Amino acid sequence: MVPSMAMATTVYDTFGSFPNADFGGTGIPNDSVAASTQIVDGNVLITLAMSATQRYFNPALTNDGAGTYYAGAGSNFGGPGSTSPDEGALWNFNTYMKIECISGQTCASTPKLTDYQIDFYYDFNPAAAFSLSNMGNIDITASLGTSTSSLEQGSQNLMFGFLASDTNIPGTLVSTAPTDTTVFDPNALGEYQFYIEVNGGGLSAIESVAIEVHVVPVPAAVWLFGSGLIGLAGIARRKTS
Repeated sequence: MVPSMAMATTVYDTFGSFPNADFGGTGIPNDSVAASTQIVDGNVLITLAMSATQRYFNPALTNDGAGTYYAGAGSNFGGPGSTSPDEGALWNFNTYMKIECISGQTCASTPKLTDYQIDFYYDFNPAAAFSLSNMGNIDITASLGTSTSSLEQGSQNLMFGFLASDTNIPGTLVSTAPTDTTVFDPNALGEYQFYIEVNGGGLSAIESVAIEVHVVPVPAAVWLFGSGLIGLAGIARRKTS
């Protein structure tokens, strides 16, 4: 039985194909992505996007077309055909953050992500309601340090250890682990929250995007059928761990 779900907390402007993102890998699906865009300071465009997808050759996730994804419980090294040495949940969460001068406009300097305060929040507790105070946080701005990057994207797994530890290395990683639990259980059923917020120094966010991942049981027959299809169709596809 799946634990009681809280009301969905998803935030986006568009949901669907987002061809601009490869999430830092090769073959990661970008056809069901939650994206938000905002013009700031008159001539600068901020774009945020997130999605959840299968890790390597595990069965593909489904979604409701509105920012909520459905993944199977469990963990492995990437499913049939994978050679990854790292164990992870069956699914990854993917992030995309970009800042740019609007085409045809003139900017005093090339915009960079560190011009704004950007925070990424993540959840380890599938039974908890959405609450930023309990979620883990990666301070993207501090983690970038003196970088002039205008685009950052990646694909990660909640079983990766750095997400469970506090780290303070400006220019590399500045993060705080979730407060309500420090252990991610890939077999637990329930919902996980992911949220990116951009702040320009005021009291309210300039832009944000949020998705949910609901982990549900996967019947054995569905697992075997899905694994077989993906194993055949995914020979030439490889996803980041």
